[in-house]
Amino acid sequence: MKNTILMGLLLTLFSFSACRKTIEQNTVNQLQTATARAGTLVSNATGYLGVTLCYNGAERAGGAQYPYNKSFFLSNTTEAEWWDNMVEEVAASGVDYIAPIDRGFIASYPNIDAGDPNKLANLCAAMDRRGLGNAFKIAIFDDTPASWTANRNKDKGSGYGYNPPFDCADTTNYKYIWDYNIKLCFEKVPDAKRFKLDGKPVIIFWSANAPFLTNQAGNLKPILQYIRTKCLATFGFTPYLIVDQSWLVRDVTCNDPLIVDAVHNWFVPPGSWSLRTFNNVKIGCAVPQFQYSGISSYINPNHGQTLITGLENTVNAGAKLTLIEGFTDAAESAALWRSNDTLYYDYPNQRINILRRYTQQAYPATLKLEAEACDYFYDVTPGNNGIFRNGNIDVVKTADAGGGWHVTAAQANEWLEWKEIPMVPNSKYQIRYSSSQLTTVKISIDGLDLPAVSLPITGNGVWSTYDIGSKVFATNSLHTLRITVVSGMCSVNYVNRATL
Repeated sequence: MKNTILMGLLLTLFSFSACRKTIEQNTVNQLQTATARAGTLVSNATGYLGVTLCYNGAERAGGAQYPYNKSFFLSNTTEAEWWDNMVEEVAASGVDYIAPIDRGFIASYPNIDAGDPNKLANLCAAMDRRGLGNAFKIAIFDDTPASWTANRNKDKGSGYGYNPPFDCADTTNYKYIWDYNIKLCFEKVPDAKRFKLDGKPVIIFWSANAPFLTNQAGNLKPILQYIRTKCLATFGFTPYLIVDQSWLVRDVTCNDPLIVDAVHNWFVPPGSWSLRTFNNVKIGCAVPQFQYSGISSYINPNHGQTLITGLENTVNAGAKLTLIEGFTDAAESAALWRSNDTLYYDYPNQRINILRRYTQQAYPATLKLEAEACDYFYDVTPGNNGIFRNGNIDVVKTADAGGGWHVTAAQANEWLEWKEIPMVPNSKYQIRYSSSQLTTVKISIDGLDLPAVSLPITGNGVWSTYDIGSKVFATNSLHTLRITVVSGMCSVNYVNRATL
């Protein structure tokens, strides 16, 4: 379920009967799940995989106010740095697109930070700043209860909520749909960054149900026609419209392939995925976990197995498009970002790694492993400088090309480790480093050391990429990779797993 504003309204959308399980009941045998994930695990993906991305103020704070799935990235930095890290994490997952949860903007209340589409300019700027301008594309996700109803009510002095519901028959309300949300999204996301199906920019709509909306019958189709007309007149394109199945229920005239391109079924707890065919197009939705205070229905992440099950039944079941909730959704414990949570998952990059395995690039020719984002590390000196993440790892902002962060002054016996890294049969390893002294490093795969390699001195502040080993595997497979400083000292920006 998408992150909404009021917990009580979630109860009206779903009928929950399952009691929340205890922590003891939720705990599973981690060895079993690790075994289930091991092996080649090659996706047969032919469609597109993407994630929702909530970018309201609470999620940009790393989900710090929520009890589970908090980001391990320390968000006590600038907003630009939050976006810098977020686009890197999304790119690392290999997904084709993201669907930011857009909740509109009203000029009379500019400080509402619920999903202001003007902030999509910050997203695009971060993609370019980090050298990730073409790593993934951006779809529009219109969060109808907020962008339509809550914005309209706030603008009319009724407070930012869902009472009264949005009157779909009132054409004066169309401005909240188009002018205050969808139009702004397309203005902030340039054509080159827009996610398209059949050459058309994608707009995904959420629920058309009560209590969010009223007078839906016979009035939802005209809204979609209006959006199509405005897209063509304003931007010169015809959009690809994907609606929630409730649109077809609430207004049967929407059952028209000339108006609706595709339909999604979202998910209904305790179910964690859905696959819907409309107009000969399969659309999949899934969630890795669901948990929300006061709501009885709970989806156990099962240490990543729930996400795998959802992807098997969507991506690997022939979906043209699959949408996973939700990369930053800490509010509902559904976040896919890197997290230090060890109660429900096994290691920080686990969810990112699972996503990547179900993309069309499950085993990319080159995979960048950011040093500061490793799963595990060892540092011989206690403490850190208090940026990027907690723990005894020394991270600083980098001046290297592409920006971001790097691990500084890594010395003898210190190491960085990543779990479940996709290895191609002929894999080689490269280090992006800077050093003012002779330094020797070694790569280890599943605990087996490759020969140590001496790194040429670069000089302080000068960065270089250097080959540090290779290994032949029988087939595409997942392995643990560790880099250790044997002697000397260097700064490490990232390690590449490349192809010979």
